[in-house]
Amino acid sequence: MLLLKQARPGTLAEIFRLLSLMLLVTLAAGLGCAHRETTQPVTASAQPEIRAVWVSVLGPGLKSPEEIRQMVDAARRANLNTIVAQVHREGAALFDTRLEPKHAGIVDLPGFDPLAFLLKEAHDTSGGKARLDVYAWFNVFKLGSQRDYLDSVPPPIAVSHPEWFTRDASGEFQTELDPGVPEAQDFVIAVIEDCLKRYPVDGINLDFIRYFGRDRGYNPVALERFHRLTGRTDVPDPKDKQWSDFRRDQTTAFVRRCAISIWTLRPEANFNIDAVGFGRPPLEHFSDTSPYLTVFQDWGGWAEKGYLDMVLRMGYKRERIPEHAQQFRGWADYSRQLMDRSRGRIVTVGIGGYFNPMTDTLNQYREAQKRGLGTCLFSYNRPNQEASKGGKGSFESPLWDTLAREIYPQPVPPPRPVWRSQRAFIAGVLKDSAGKRIDGGEVRLVGTPHGTRSDGSGFFAFVDLEPGMYQLEAPGTPFNGATIKAISGIVTQLDPPLIKKTRR
Repeated sequence: MLLLKQARPGTLAEIFRLLSLMLLVTLAAGLGCAHRETTQPVTASAQPEIRAVWVSVLGPGLKSPEEIRQMVDAARRANLNTIVAQVHREGAALFDTRLEPKHAGIVDLPGFDPLAFLLKEAHDTSGGKARLDVYAWFNVFKLGSQRDYLDSVPPPIAVSHPEWFTRDASGEFQTELDPGVPEAQDFVIAVIEDCLKRYPVDGINLDFIRYFGRDRGYNPVALERFHRLTGRTDVPDPKDKQWSDFRRDQTTAFVRRCAISIWTLRPEANFNIDAVGFGRPPLEHFSDTSPYLTVFQDWGGWAEKGYLDMVLRMGYKRERIPEHAQQFRGWADYSRQLMDRSRGRIVTVGIGGYFNPMTDTLNQYREAQKRGLGTCLFSYNRPNQEASKGGKGSFESPLWDTLAREIYPQPVPPPRPVWRSQRAFIAGVLKDSAGKRIDGGEVRLVGTPHGTRSDGSGFFAFVDLEPGMYQLEAPGTPFNGATIKAISGIVTQLDPPLIKKTRR
């Protein structure tokens, strides 16, 4: 009414026209609420939050164009924003590569490229559809027998390099790659890099970045490296602390090297790992947990040190069992604390839907929300216990619409690894004067607390640095005395001929 009193007579008609348009827009919005569309645009004011779902090749979702369309539609119906798609399992690929066999699930579909088709559908924003991020999910050290691929071209690792498999303490072969074998790590990273170079994925997700028990890791190459680095000659007990530290160093070095490789090839890509949550949460420090002590996966340390962008924490628990429900909340509390300490890295809550009925699954989502944590659901095929027992799963599950109604009523954009834009990274391969790669060589940044050792391939890296000038100390190598300019948001890859030496 104040607007009408102040307006000149000549403008009244225009004002009434505007008011009428506003009324029509309001009515249209109200009618739209009666039938929610699956193409709600993400508003500019929405805060980024990871809302993800794992899609395994063991069930429907990735093995035909129709499965992919249905899966993408289900994610949009639930107002999720990220699909973690299994594109590598048992050393076989669901994307175009000349390095590994094609996965058995798509071998009879010539010309079909699941990852390419998924990216096309998930990134399509026509008609107001929400864009979904796609993380390429790799099973890394776990291979299995590879019996479905023994006659494949190219051959599987079980045929081409059986010497890369791990052994147990008695010397028996196990169907896992040994993280202590440098050539095995080299190969896995080459496959990941091949995927990054060929596909515009939004992230790389690594699973099974661990050993499979304390009695693993006894590959002869790994043992020889351990002996050379420590001066020991014995076969260590599975619980030997020095031997445990060595094996933990192998998984840590692999994660660090993957990070540098991914961030060099695709700086905007989100690098994340699937983290186990066996047993209880930390009492005082992550080093007193089962993931750290029994499978040598120091994901708490990786987040704090800046070796990754995100931890997709698994740790699935049954809500109906009081001890499990308590562990779920304890790990969620730790995840929140870890994220607060980790300079912009993200830690999620893993929802084991297949363990829980719908009501309990929703309760676990609410526990994540209470702590301001994002989520990742396992899995699309079995999103809750009802689906595991013969109920509707995959795109038919009622969970997707229930999530949108009760947990995620509005879409939000997925997070981006913005923490790296203000930090610097230095990496290189340590070699002696003869050009031989150095395993376990010390490298330091002079005048700083930063020091590291090269891995089995000679690779070393410094991450999460303040931008600026640094001087390297690496005795006996071309890097010794080199000065480096570390630039924010950039991985500075060192090459000895290009490095300037500081005058002494």
